[in-house]
Amino acid sequence: MNQKPLLLFLIAVFPVFFKLSAQEVAISRNSVYAEGTSKGALYSINYDHIFRLGARFTDTYRIGFSLLNNTIALPLGINFLTGDGFHHVEFGLTLVPLVEKYQQLFSAGNISDKKLYIIPGAGYRYQPPGGGFFFKIIAAPIIYLDPPSDHFWKMDGTVYAGGSIGAGISF
Repeated sequence: MNQKPLLLFLIAVFPVFFKLSAQEVAISRNSVYAEGTSKGALYSINYDHIFRLGARFTDTYRIGFSLLNNTIALPLGINFLTGDGFHHVEFGLTLVPLVEKYQQLFSAGNISDKKLYIIPGAGYRYQPPGGGFFFKIIAAPIIYLDPPSDHFWKMDGTVYAGGSIGAGISF
């Protein structure tokens, strides 16, 4: 009995039962970076996390902290990235509550000055999927709201042209 045809058949069919694929790089979902802005909190240290990988958009959130002289700020944002690989177009919305004279925030006769910056922006992000150096640059209108100390909801807005640039590490 000739077993060559049976052996050839098994060699041809056997690989079908095993998934053959190239190694995939694990996506680094976390980034820590320093960012400089043209208005408001002039710098911040930020944590960014990818919370959803989608077919069209990758979604991230960010939280930051800035302390300079008598001013404290807490940038909070959500970003949408297009593309895959190393290079991305980034769209985002960042809210930056900022408090001047923050030491007086909870004291009697509150004399701290509260401000809000709203930054809808678009730009470029370099972020390798496997981690490493992280870079972003954003152009944006900056909506500045400065309510009177005695009436937070009575505020007039001013719009400035602005942007930000950030660099750090993804892991």
